[in-house]
Amino acid sequence: MKTVVIGLGALAAVFVGIMAYNVWRGETTPVEKTPGIVEQGREDLHAKLLEQEQREAQIEKLYWNSPEQLRVLIKSHQQRIDQLRDNTAGAEIVSHDKDAIARLEKRIADIEAEQAAQAKSAEEARKAQQESLHQSQ
Repeated sequence: MKTVVIGLGALAAVFVGIMAYNVWRGETTPVEKTPGIVEQGREDLHAKLLEQEQREAQIEKLYWNSPEQLRVLIKSHQQRIDQLRDNTAGAEIVSHDKDAIARLEKRIADIEAEQAAQAKSAEEARKAQQESLHQSQ
């Protein structure tokens, strides 16, 4: 009888130990949750945005000094904004496109100002040359 009680006590102690270990492990192990359809879609859009940003950076480098080509890029950004206007999950992409449009418009303005300054400088140089020719005669 005594051995039966000792055996049952030892068995109970083992079960209590197993339960305590499982409770401790459950509290220290992070809970993993699979993302829902909306979250998965958001992650996919974010991944596509990152890919698109890299592609656009390469294209912008090629066309950085061409206002005409930069205007084409602005149109493509605007088209994507129009497509995603009603998609709340695409807000990050729309924000990126608006920032890109502002950056490209600034670059176009800088190029046009630079070209105007060069034209003005060339005109002044031409006038100075004509005046020096006129004075030497």
